[in-house]
Amino acid sequence: MGVRTKRRSDTQVVCGRRALLDELGISEGSRRLSSERPDNGCGCAECSAAQWNTQRLQHWLTGRLTAAGAEEATVDATVKGINVDVFWRKGNRRCVIELHSAALDITAARAHRERLEAAGITDVLWICPAGYWVPLVPAVGIADFAPTGLDYRIEQGMVAPGEFDFAAPITDNTELRTFLDGWVAGDIEWAQLDMTNGGWAHVGTWERHTSAQAAMIEHQRRELRDQRVELAVARQAVRDKQKTVSRLHNRIDRAGVNADADAITMAGVRSELLAQQRIAMGLRATVARMDRAINQWQWLTCCAMLLVLTVVVGAIVTR
Repeated sequence: MGVRTKRRSDTQVVCGRRALLDELGISEGSRRLSSERPDNGCGCAECSAAQWNTQRLQHWLTGRLTAAGAEEATVDATVKGINVDVFWRKGNRRCVIELHSAALDITAARAHRERLEAAGITDVLWICPAGYWVPLVPAVGIADFAPTGLDYRIEQGMVAPGEFDFAAPITDNTELRTFLDGWVAGDIEWAQLDMTNGGWAHVGTWERHTSAQAAMIEHQRRELRDQRVELAVARQAVRDKQKTVSRLHNRIDRAGVNADADAITMAGVRSELLAQQRIAMGLRATVARMDRAINQWQWLTCCAMLLVLTVVVGAIVTR
């Protein structure tokens, strides 16, 4: 966590400046530990300066909130047992500002926000360095915790109307005092851009963003309706084709049944033809045997007649 103004009960404290550098991956070396100081600073000049800058920003915030119309603005307040850096109230709105000079722990920040909302807090704002964590929680990333003078500028966390009026992140270095004036007045609110990221913008920007989303949703609804109609027509065409194919299958099945019956009939006819062929072959064999027998009897008859003729001629000659 970053350098905080409230004192802790830890016995060992990591140098806040080096912790931030380690979070950003540009560590200068081993972290400096101190078991003599119970607060968040390790006693080095950098941590002392960071604590002073954070305290100065806290008191500057209370002054700006009061000037913007807040009825109450308190540093190091307690909300139902929960310690907060800055608490302010205007009417029924009860809001909290948390200051962190290092990277945010997203899980811890969300849990802290849920506890504060359960305690009746309307909005929670984190002021921290710019980084990937800023869009994930209601936070603004400021360029410098120790600017020249008191001109704090926001370099991450604000959104503005973009293409087709959809809200999109901007980096135009909005002044923190301008942001606070709009926030206290209720003109600037935090909302989700998508499922994970969010940002701060004027209410009019969110109205335009919501209108653009509604128009996009309506357009998508019309497209979906048209696609459903096309799908219904396609399904009807598929059903008609399925019916046609089913009728063709039935015809094919009936033709197959008829073909099977014809095949059975042809098989019977073929069997009869084979039987007749066998009978014909038997008759041919019988006729052939009879022809051979007739030929043999004809030869025998001729021989007998020749023999008789020979006997008769011999008898005549003998006389």
